[in-house]
Amino acid sequence: MKKKLIFAFCIFLFLGIVGAGYTFWAKKHRSVNPCKAGYLTILCMGDSITAGGYPERLREVLREKGFKDICVKNLGRSGDTSGEYLKYLRANPEVLEGRVDVVLIQLGTNDVRIDHDHTDTRTFEKNMEQIVGLIRQKHPKARIFIATIPPVLKDVSGYFDWTSRARVSKEINPFIVRLARRLGCTWVDVYKAFKGHPEWYDKDGIHPNETGTRKLAEVYAEAVLPALSRVFGIIHFSLPPNFHDKLVFQSDVDGDTEIYLLTAKGIKKLTDNTIPDEYPVFSPDGTKVLYMTKPGKTWKLNLYLLKEGKSVTAVDLKDKNTYYPAWYPDGKRVVFAADIWGKSELVIYNLKTKKLVRLTDTMGTNTLPDCFPDGKTIVFTGNRGLGWHIYKLDMETKKITKLTNKRGNCRPHVSPDGKWVAFVSESHGKSDIFLMRPDGTGIHSLTKDPAHWEYYPAWSRDGRRVYFSKSVKHWGAPWHLWGINADGTGAFQVTRGFSKDRYVDVY
Repeated sequence: MKKKLIFAFCIFLFLGIVGAGYTFWAKKHRSVNPCKAGYLTILCMGDSITAGGYPERLREVLREKGFKDICVKNLGRSGDTSGEYLKYLRANPEVLEGRVDVVLIQLGTNDVRIDHDHTDTRTFEKNMEQIVGLIRQKHPKARIFIATIPPVLKDVSGYFDWTSRARVSKEINPFIVRLARRLGCTWVDVYKAFKGHPEWYDKDGIHPNETGTRKLAEVYAEAVLPALSRVFGIIHFSLPPNFHDKLVFQSDVDGDTEIYLLTAKGIKKLTDNTIPDEYPVFSPDGTKVLYMTKPGKTWKLNLYLLKEGKSVTAVDLKDKNTYYPAWYPDGKRVVFAADIWGKSELVIYNLKTKKLVRLTDTMGTNTLPDCFPDGKTIVFTGNRGLGWHIYKLDMETKKITKLTNKRGNCRPHVSPDGKWVAFVSESHGKSDIFLMRPDGTGIHSLTKDPAHWEYYPAWSRDGRRVYFSKSVKHWGAPWHLWGINADGTGAFQVTRGFSKDRYVDVY
């Protein structure tokens, strides 16, 4: 009987050890969720900083931001150097099988150790190049992100010392940045994010604690969101505290231009079709959005009824283009450009009676109108063969006055109190947003960013902010929505990603 009990105990102990071992192995090699068919897949590669659990938090963060059909795999291996991880990938090619869309690589901390794992920078370079090469052999279209390693806060006897800490900032991380650029990868600055935050670390001064793990996931999420936004057709955005404005704008995030509404509650896609929908403007009461649409060869104007959630035709001049609309203050009429007479002229149109009245009859082009709140004056963009300028039209006398002198000015937008006109000017090189008085005096730049193009200004309804779009290139690059206080302070980015987010209007 005694022998049977001892034997049973041994069997129980053995099964317990095997179970514990399997649990440890499964935890180390698990995916956060099964990769269902059609799910976008993110591989998280790295050492114990990865194995410690940030992929799980990353999945949570992405779900919070609306990305649900995503599989995040944790391929972290505690204690691995870049060389050991390279061997692991070569010995286990199956980990790279299946769908892979995004790869996050967090290696290098163990390479700066002073024990037998010490790796010189040249060897580290070769290892990382080969790791990226193996990924690209299997998945040439995968987006690869390489992260800098976080600071090592203190000595760990026999493993890390002051030379390790110095190598992180002076050798390994600068190399990672250069390598990422050379190989066409994106680098993620984890070092900068964690520097100055000892409260994000465990007691060992190397591994993130629970808070740090969440922060690391947020850093990675911010890095990959632009790529995910394009794949999922989701616009990533961030709003300042106490945000109360409503923004309508156009974006090509789903492949063609559609109209979107952004509020503190999130983003809503107003139009969803295969034709261009552009240039949305709120009605004076905020219940409708007027926008351009092109169902055939010419541009028409549609109304989106926000309460009903549907679009109706507003202006259809058959074979004539109608574009760049603005609401007249009475909410019954709209002003827009039309090519009825063979060139672009401004007209005013009654939505109920369908009566159209021509407002301009000049040489050159007249387009992009906006109305003063009293309805007595309209500002617009014109070209008389001497470059683009801002003009104003007196609705009673029909007198037109040029407000700008230097060439390269367009897209005027009047403040709600009628005291300022925001407009685009290329007088300083790349375009900036400028302000001027209604008589053309007091011209000064609102934005001053020589590295970017800034376009499409629109005032908030309280007159405190101007929203606009910004891009590194005028053509062929993403545009993002920004906001700035009317005094030129407090600029903030609203949307991010690879899409062109433009033509914003505010209610």
